[in-house]
Amino acid sequence: MTEISRRTFLTVGGVGLATLLVGSPAAAANASGLRVPAAASSAPVPASGGTPPGPYTFGWAADDLLEFDPASTPWARHLRCLIPRAPRIAPFAATQAHPDLDPEVQLSTLTIDDAGSVYEGHNQPIGLEAQVYTQRYWSYIDIWGTWHGQVKGSEPIQLVDGKRVPDRPYGVIDIPNPGWTEAAHKNGALSIGGWFWPRPLDFDAFLVQRGDGSFPVADKLIEVRRYFGFDGLFINQEATVTPEQITRFKDFLRYIKRADPDFYLQGYDSANFDEGYVTYENRLSADNLRWLGTADAPMFDSIFLNYWWQAEDGGADPDLTASAAAAAAAGYDARRVGFAGVEHQKGGFRPEEDFGSVAGPGRPAPTSVALFVDSQIWMDASWRGETATAEGRAASRDLEQRFWSGPTGNPASSGRLEPRRPPYRTDVLNYRQWDGIAHWIAERSPYGDLPITTDFNVGVGSAFFLDGVKVRDGGWDNMGCADRALTWQYWTEGGLSVALDESVSYGSGHSLALHGDGVLHLFKTDLTTSGDMAVDVRAQDLGAAELGITWKESPESIEWHPLERAGETSWARWSADIAVRGRRIARISLRTSGDGRLGRVSLREAGKPLKPAKPAGFAVTDAGEAGGGRRHLAFEWKLQQDAAGYDVLQVGSGSTTWLGRVHRDVFFAEAVDLSAGRRFQLVAVGADAHRSAPATASLGS
Repeated sequence: MTEISRRTFLTVGGVGLATLLVGSPAAAANASGLRVPAAASSAPVPASGGTPPGPYTFGWAADDLLEFDPASTPWARHLRCLIPRAPRIAPFAATQAHPDLDPEVQLSTLTIDDAGSVYEGHNQPIGLEAQVYTQRYWSYIDIWGTWHGQVKGSEPIQLVDGKRVPDRPYGVIDIPNPGWTEAAHKNGALSIGGWFWPRPLDFDAFLVQRGDGSFPVADKLIEVRRYFGFDGLFINQEATVTPEQITRFKDFLRYIKRADPDFYLQGYDSANFDEGYVTYENRLSADNLRWLGTADAPMFDSIFLNYWWQAEDGGADPDLTASAAAAAAAGYDARRVGFAGVEHQKGGFRPEEDFGSVAGPGRPAPTSVALFVDSQIWMDASWRGETATAEGRAASRDLEQRFWSGPTGNPASSGRLEPRRPPYRTDVLNYRQWDGIAHWIAERSPYGDLPITTDFNVGVGSAFFLDGVKVRDGGWDNMGCADRALTWQYWTEGGLSVALDESVSYGSGHSLALHGDGVLHLFKTDLTTSGDMAVDVRAQDLGAAELGITWKESPESIEWHPLERAGETSWARWSADIAVRGRRIARISLRTSGDGRLGRVSLREAGKPLKPAKPAGFAVTDAGEAGGGRRHLAFEWKLQQDAAGYDVLQVGSGSTTWLGRVHRDVFFAEAVDLSAGRRFQLVAVGADAHRSAPATASLGS
């Protein structure tokens, strides 16, 4: 295992497995018998589209940071996350899919958050791409980080031509896609950007220090973090610097933590503490633990351990006990400060590292775990053209489910189905030798109060529906508008099977297809209300539906409440008012019979619908030519406290088209066909999906 192999993997970035799989018929099947769908003939080519129209994120160098001003930064208002990070409820073993799984083991992940997009040099937060990757397994993630470089925002956009040309001017800092930060915060996870060194820039420019001891770049980094609403940085310091530079860099980190204690810093196990040269210890040690600083002068909050803690030839710390001992000797909990890296970009379901050898139900892991590019399976499918079709996306979502929930797709039965066998990083789609993240990490939950509402919005779709009516016939993507994630996907009992379905929806781009009779566990909760809880479920073709409550006082059983069906429309309403009266609810489940679809589950305090007021200040302006008789449009309005989000709609003669949903006070609509109407509506959406009266605005001819 040489440094050159590590460097090669860093250089290829988002290509990864795709270079091995594209055009290879042998890659179409694996030992588990899975065959991938045929590619679409006109599939979008990832990273081929240059700079996206409208808002985009970009890379930052020292000069960009020093010049940061929201008033002059391109698209700044469109790139903000205004959603605070949700608190998560306390662990409760009785309602875990694996009650004997230790909830103290954490998970950190670095994700190519624009996997499958045609845009690469700049990241598009909201677009028209049905084929891009979105995350729906937030209940296992504690720290989410972005992983890909971006061209400096101050450079001419002509340099972003969709090709990874040599010497393209990437920034050192990459802020997270704001939509992913919004989704992370809804689910209680941290969202961190990236610091990637080396770049062909002046390292000293980042380390300039004033006479009073402050660092101008650090001050601006803090300002940028707070303005855009993310939580910190992953520090990939992976090129040799001088001893003097490493000393100032450590002072730089101490300054950030002193000035902004909430600025989360995770460092990679790659830099010598004293001399600044590149080294990988592949374990926690007395040496690299110094990067955490001291109680009075902290630096990193945690360390991402290089992958060679475990390898086919042994590794530096194959059972992670040496790492745990070193952390304890230094006064740390290894599960708070140590994340053992698992490399999925090349390894897929069969990475060289096997965290499952040290973790699982009844076996508390010595450290926490870090996933490198969990999105690579989707990325590879997109390079093969598979995610351009609904069939291909369904196959990739199925693989995604097996990655997170285990080879059966049910987190309660996670764990490998056959022993792992070398050589690894081969047969990478063979999920039978993979435990599933649910076998290592206890599910987390933000569901500590009412309301709880989901339309199974996963932040992407090939159409969009409101109240069961299709109001968009075309692709869209926006991770930020996704609903809070189901706690388990899918923990079922009995003869019920569940799959994400994009063919029809009640209030988003997806529904859940249900087959057979049985139980679906939906939400891990710790909530109550003084009166009744109103239940509103929208479904197609079900024979019966009951809501199940697991009371915290008696978690060994489920109390079932029949739901009453009303209406003969395509989406029937199943409802009930259930007496809670101060008792605490630990889990919400659904029992159904018959083959059908689930479109919405909404739970709120009875008699208290959360209908927002009509929005104010709504305006539309022309934002430029989009080709083919279409125009880009920009919208703005005033934020209101009673709105959880806003839908922007185009209204024509007898038609309504959904343009998008956001949580901020601005929206850019790409390539709008004005022949369908020049009048627009803004509808505020409440936390329980109640909708306001529309505000209207028109675009002059």
